[in-house]
Amino acid sequence: MKVLVVGAGVSGLFIALELLKRGVRDVIVVDAKYPGSGASLRNIGCFRSSFTSPEHVVLMRESISRWLDIRREWGVYIEQRGYIWVARREETLGAFRKLVEFHNSYGVPTRVIEVDELKAREPYMNTKVVVGALYDPTAGKMDVLEIFTQLYLRVKKAGGKIMPYTPVTSLKTSGGRITSAVTPRGEINADVFIVAAAEGSKKVLKSLGVDLPIEAIPRHPIVTEPYEEVVRAGLVIDWDTPGSPHITQTLHGSIILARDVKDEPWAPLTSQRLDAFVKILKPLSELYPALKYVNISRYWMGYYDMTLDHHPIYGPVYPYENLFIAAGFSGHGLMMAPITGELIADWVLEGKPKIKLAENLTIDRFERGRLVKELAIVG
Repeated sequence: MKVLVVGAGVSGLFIALELLKRGVRDVIVVDAKYPGSGASLRNIGCFRSSFTSPEHVVLMRESISRWLDIRREWGVYIEQRGYIWVARREETLGAFRKLVEFHNSYGVPTRVIEVDELKAREPYMNTKVVVGALYDPTAGKMDVLEIFTQLYLRVKKAGGKIMPYTPVTSLKTSGGRITSAVTPRGEINADVFIVAAAEGSKKVLKSLGVDLPIEAIPRHPIVTEPYEEVVRAGLVIDWDTPGSPHITQTLHGSIILARDVKDEPWAPLTSQRLDAFVKILKPLSELYPALKYVNISRYWMGYYDMTLDHHPIYGPVYPYENLFIAAGFSGHGLMMAPITGELIADWVLEGKPKIKLAENLTIDRFERGRLVKELAIVG
């Protein structure tokens, strides 16, 4: 079997690695630019299973289990520092208590913590402006560049072929099957085709007349110079402020701050949003007063490849019997990457995923009107 994976981001490479591990010897991964050039290397590197849908909770719970295996096997930095969802209002704390019951029912041990414990966990936080928080102890953060480099090298070592600067301009078909991918470097024939190119997947499938319900929504993270530890948790989210400002600190000391700033879909990644600085820093510096004294070292734009229901699109692309997709992660592609690799390999090699809930996330849900609701799409 020969498999072509379109997209050499973290999802595409995990899919390739899983297929290679299961005995598929001929796996090619192509990318329009260089590996990781999209969202993968523009990622703040955090993970959690504290979502609001069974699909996300279960799949991320399993993905975190795989990440911990990867930490042991690869020797990379992955740390369960926890997530803290800060509540400024009592009503929000009440909603968190209901959410905790939901998480706990799926084996995710979140809990509500009071201000005293919050202050002990985050000594630099101004707890006078909050009433408590939801705490997810299974969540955490990782070193994105270290992990992506290891992943890339392991795909190569396992025999995978990675071709950068090879954009797929169209897919050719015959008799209900994809026969080849057209690129500027010539056509690539394969038995199975997997599209995992984030927002670029929309363009690839458009050549087949498939209107993929994905929009590229810009995000605007800000990065400071390195400092001693200010934020202990993997991620802190200011849940009651519009746009859910959030903050994390890297292994090397840089503080990353972000917020959902309303922007035009598909805005060029070279565009500027200077107003993002004030919108991000103002609420977070109220929460962490030390931020008033930090120096900003850089700022970048990246995309969330957002679907209508904020869940990924997995599995077969009908009516083509040898075409599969893994895209539309709405900002959670890195978190879900290990389980994504397993699920797509299941579909390709066994015809269905081992985790049945994943079947709710196929592309036909949009036609059937069976969208899967998710409220917590930040961080």
